[in-house]
Amino acid sequence: MWTFRYVSILGIALATAVSAQEVAEREVCCTSSPVVVDGVLDEPAWEAAERVPLVGAVDGSEISENLATYTRMLWDEQNLYIAFECSDPDIWGTLPQRDASLWKEEVVEVFLDPDGDGENYAELEVSPNNTVVDLKIVRLKPWKSELSWDIAGLKTAVQVKGTVNKREDVDEGWTVEIAIPWASLEDIPGATGGPPEDGTSWRGNLYRIERPLGKDWVLMAWSPVGRPAFHTPERFGILKFLSTPPAVRGAVWGGVKLLFR
Repeated sequence: MWTFRYVSILGIALATAVSAQEVAEREVCCTSSPVVVDGVLDEPAWEAAERVPLVGAVDGSEISENLATYTRMLWDEQNLYIAFECSDPDIWGTLPQRDASLWKEEVVEVFLDPDGDGENYAELEVSPNNTVVDLKIVRLKPWKSELSWDIAGLKTAVQVKGTVNKREDVDEGWTVEIAIPWASLEDIPGATGGPPEDGTSWRGNLYRIERPLGKDWVLMAWSPVGRPAFHTPERFGILKFLSTPPAVRGAVWGGVKLLFR
C-alpha cells in the first residue's frame, strides 16, 4: 500500500511539473523536392528534415532506445508530410478495418488544431498494418467526435523491419509515412484549405502507443501532456510553418542579406 501511495504521489508530482513547463515547439519547413509516400524516408527532403524524438507522454522522460520513436515533418503546396520511425522488438496489430479501435493496440497518432483553441481538431492514427483511423473532434465537453469524417486524399505507407504478429522472433521496427492534403482540412477551424503562409503557427501533437507483448502500455508524445490522456489540447505543441529553412533565411550572399517573405 505504501509503495502504491509513493508511486501515486510521485506520478502526481511529475504530472504537475510537466503542466508547468512550456509546450514543445518545432519549425516545419517547406520543401520543393518531391516526396513519394512509400514508407521509405530516402528522399533528400526527408534527409534535410529535423529528426525529433518522442518522450514519455506523461512526464517527458526519455524513452529507452529499443522503443525509441523519431519524427519528421515537411510541407509543400499540396500536403503536410509526417514520418515516424519506431523501434519495436515485437511488432503487432490485429485490426484490419478502417476506423477500428487502433488506440487499444500499437499505433502512431497525429493531432492537428489549426486555430489552437483546444476545442476542435483533426485526429489521425496509423497501425503497423497500415490500418487508419481518421476523425474530427468537434468538442471535448461534452465529448463529440465525427468518426465518419475522412481525410480526403490521405496517403499513408508503412515499412516493417521484421514480422507483424510473430511473437517468437525479434523485430527491428516500423516506419510510417503520411501525406495529408491541405484541402482535406478545410472544415477544421483555422485551416484555409490551402498551404499555410510563412510563419503561421498551429497547435498539434504526435503520439505513439507501444504495447510490449500486448500487455503493458508505453505512451509517448512529442509535447508531454502530463497525464495518460492524449486529448489534452492545452498541452499540444506549437508547429511553426516556414517557407524557407532557418539556415537560408537571413543568410548573406555576395554582401546581400537574403530575406524571404
